[in-house]
Amino acid sequence: MERIMVCVLLAIIGLGAVALADEAMPFQKIIDASNALQTFSATIMMTQYRGTKGSTIEFQFTYVPPTKMRIEYTAPKALVGQLVIINGDQLYTYMAALHRSLHKTVTGSGGNEGREIGFLYYFVNREGSDFAQDYTLSPVGGPQEYTFEHAGKTISYDAYKVTLTGKHGKQIVWCDAVTLVPIAVDIYDGDKLSIEVHVVNYQYNGTGPGSGFRYPRLKGR
Repeated sequence: MERIMVCVLLAIIGLGAVALADEAMPFQKIIDASNALQTFSATIMMTQYRGTKGSTIEFQFTYVPPTKMRIEYTAPKALVGQLVIINGDQLYTYMAALHRSLHKTVTGSGGNEGREIGFLYYFVNREGSDFAQDYTLSPVGGPQEYTFEHAGKTISYDAYKVTLTGKHGKQIVWCDAVTLVPIAVDIYDGDKLSIEVHVVNYQYNGTGPGSGFRYPRLKGR
């Protein structure tokens, strides 16, 4: 009987070890999903906090790594129609309020467009693994329900949660339990919440963007 009990205890310990080993798997699967990304488009809502006040912008984001990006702002009213297009080494920006555009050739990485959305940007740029190397990862939790409000409606996902902590702060990332795409990122500056990113809807490896990276011509030019 004693030998049987010892075997049972060893089996339980063994199962516990397997569970702990599997705990790290969800994050590696997130990295695998990042590496497999070919195209990504989404409606993104981003709130930036200064003190107790927050300002929210919303934009359509389309990305084909590594060199094609389109950002078109849809809120607030003052930014509606503002446009950023990167196509290879070509950068086009349009300021709707001023009806002015700028088109230039860029070198290197072409600037920091998109990086303010934190881990989500590095995920769609297939750099999730490199980004995570600078952070300590918490155990991956979930999946569990994650909700937020948008345009008077409740957006809901079943999501995994992981916290990445680095020397400049932390990012709490929620990933869709089905596709493992990040659907929310809370970015902290030290201990203070600095930016909240929410993905209202998205297409992962969906249809191509077609002519979305062509530069529009302004009337009269």
